[in-house]
Amino acid sequence: MPKVVIPYEPQPRQQLYHQTICIDELLYGGAAGGGKSEATIWDALMYAMTYPESRQIIFRRTFPDLQRSIIARTLVAYPKALGKYNQSKHEWIFVNGSVVELAYFDSDSHKPNYDGAEYDVIRWEELTHFEEGWYTFMLSRLRGSKPYPRYIKSTTNPGNVGHAWVKKRFIDIGEWEKVHHVHETDETGSPLFHPDTGAPIISRRVFIPARVQDNPALLRADPNYIVRLMQLSEQERKQKLDGDWDTFAGQFFGEFSRAMHVVKPFRIPREWRRFRMMDEGYNDPFVCLWGALDRSGNLYIYREFIRSKLLSSEQAAHTKRLTGAEQIDYTVGDTSFWNKSKTSGEAPFEVFVKAGIPMIQATKERVNGWKRVREWLHPVDVVDPVTGETHKEARLRIFDTCTGLIEALPSMVTDEHNPEDVAAHPLDHAPDALRYGLMSRPAPAIVTEESKPVPFPFKTEDDDYESEGAIMTW
Repeated sequence: MPKVVIPYEPQPRQQLYHQTICIDELLYGGAAGGGKSEATIWDALMYAMTYPESRQIIFRRTFPDLQRSIIARTLVAYPKALGKYNQSKHEWIFVNGSVVELAYFDSDSHKPNYDGAEYDVIRWEELTHFEEGWYTFMLSRLRGSKPYPRYIKSTTNPGNVGHAWVKKRFIDIGEWEKVHHVHETDETGSPLFHPDTGAPIISRRVFIPARVQDNPALLRADPNYIVRLMQLSEQERKQKLDGDWDTFAGQFFGEFSRAMHVVKPFRIPREWRRFRMMDEGYNDPFVCLWGALDRSGNLYIYREFIRSKLLSSEQAAHTKRLTGAEQIDYTVGDTSFWNKSKTSGEAPFEVFVKAGIPMIQATKERVNGWKRVREWLHPVDVVDPVTGETHKEARLRIFDTCTGLIEALPSMVTDEHNPEDVAAHPLDHAPDALRYGLMSRPAPAIVTEESKPVPFPFKTEDDDYESEGAIMTW
């Protein structure tokens, strides 16, 4: 075969992406203009030509996205001397027998398409557009009989429906550009061990950030591109120009701030009124949040319990155990607690009543409910009585042990069909429970200086306060 010249000169960040192969999972990008798609298609070609008869797949969320980005670009870029494109199968077949499939994945119904599939490399373009369950399902398709390196390489910008799980999986695990050895867990959060050897199951993950400044070729060809990014709204500019993972376009609760809404735990005074708010589920998680109202009507979410695969009787038992001797004014529950079982004829709320947990039905208005959540999140001006200075404070505060709710609130995205509603999201169960609870209350009160709690040790031997502030297993 005559010598073929590859018309690609990788930029420094792209070169790092190509050279990083001693991993299981890699994420590249984080901002617009970092050369993500170019890195993907050329990395796929290099792998295909290096490992004969290898098989790879590149995913986009929708077929139009796949067609105008990956398909169109490979048709122009890939040398015809190396392979040909099968339009009916949407795959490249190369002269050494290697194959690169180009596919889209936009619902659970696509999973059966890959039940018997085997891939050496799986590539996800714009990973935050996908649901975590699709990604983890395809992990099981990473297999083969040949002794080739196998891994998943993905690219993305912050934002969209998968922002939270991608951030948790790659961004929050530690220092960027460093391979981290992560002990895998099951859906309940329990560590996984090899069934034969007993060794911990470890995944090697790395995040390689890239911004438009890391793509000098693009800036030479289009020097005004960075200027156009500068003209975006603040949220979009932070996301696309800076690669900021703490804020993103489409974020529903832009008011949420860890600095303002998340507080260290303290002992809840006995006289504060307490109530519980619940979202029903089995395959979807059951959620119970505990809230306490101070003397000025400010609300503290001081405990959470989030767990899947629990029977109603188990949910009630955990709720009662965690509540202990606390005096609870009332419990508001999702209306699905009142759906009777077709086999026993008993509704979940009846199981809770038998366990000593009476419940009232939630008001499930979504748009008005989310408005109520915004009212509680919205910061207000408070004047310091000593200095006279004005500062912002929140009327809803969450103990930092309530990690599920803290992760979920900033992850909610706007429904593209109804800008006043939250789009369906894998983490929306805790915000739903919060919405039910807040709709059971009047509008939030004004924050005052006298409502501030005095810090107290989280647990002492003679303290009847239950210290299990956060238990979350999905």
